[in-house]
Amino acid sequence: MADSTISDTVFPTTPIVQLERCVLRPYHISDLEPMCKAANDPLIVKYMRDAFPYPYDTDAGMTWLKICKAEGLPVEEKADEAKPAAPDSSPPAPSPEMNVAICLLDGTFIGSTGLRAMGPDGTDRYTREIGYWIGRDHWGKGLATEVASGLGRWALSPASGILTKDGQPLRRIEAGVYAENAASSKVLERAGYVREGVRRQAVIKNGVMQDVVIYGLVASDLEK
Repeated sequence: MADSTISDTVFPTTPIVQLERCVLRPYHISDLEPMCKAANDPLIVKYMRDAFPYPYDTDAGMTWLKICKAEGLPVEEKADEAKPAAPDSSPPAPSPEMNVAICLLDGTFIGSTGLRAMGPDGTDRYTREIGYWIGRDHWGKGLATEVASGLGRWALSPASGILTKDGQPLRRIEAGVYAENAASSKVLERAGYVREGVRRQAVIKNGVMQDVVIYGLVASDLEK
């Protein structure tokens, strides 16, 4: 269980999910340097999608922080948000994406995780894909398992407040792992995700065609 006595004052943004040894919180401009240092690692990019840049320099980091609408960005980075919005009486649509920093309880930035909407036509609207990476200095400590388990369970619980556009809660969290990435498969299995199948020769990474192993966590799994 998470330590409910931890103070939010050690974090530059308010934690969204508090776990036993780490928290998940919105990005802040102060994450730029530690994020670039941790992410600029060939062993991390090896199993990420091609959209994950390498080398992971300051420009790459700033691009990501803009995508995440990080707090503390220079005013000019938020110029579009300063423009008055046109009147709109309709309720805002729930966000299909969540990108957050992973930090230790002392505030140390160690990685990133998030949820991504799947499929543009709405058929998969009750599903989100989870992604995560942890800086190499913090491998082998079970932190990735804690994050995958904690974020997945939180997202499927009423506490998350995540609703689809038709006002329904999420029913499924999914992850796809390159078949040769045995460490990530172990993370998901320890986190309670079920291995459901293999997409054979589904992706090309580093010039090599690879299978993708599919893992899922569904709402009914939490009742077991």
